[in-house]
Amino acid sequence: MMHRTQIYFEEDFFQLLKEEAAKAGLSVSAYIRRALKKDLQEKKHQRAPRDFSHFSGMWEDRDIDLKQMRKHAWKR
Repeated sequence: MMHRTQIYFEEDFFQLLKEEAAKAGLSVSAYIRRALKKDLQEKKHQRAPRDFSHFSGMWEDRDIDLKQMRKHAWKR
């Protein structure tokens, strides 16, 4: 099922869009759908950067060595 929407473009941008769609042998609508689909798929496959800042300094001021840390980590 397709949904219809209305989008407003500046005239110079719309002219460029029509030219590119014609070069690709597509209607303007099909060209826009293809471009948006490609953009959304790329974003879907990009991994979000992980924020580990909340771990910063978590062992500071603790008297713990690697052996104790491993023992604590696998305690569950």
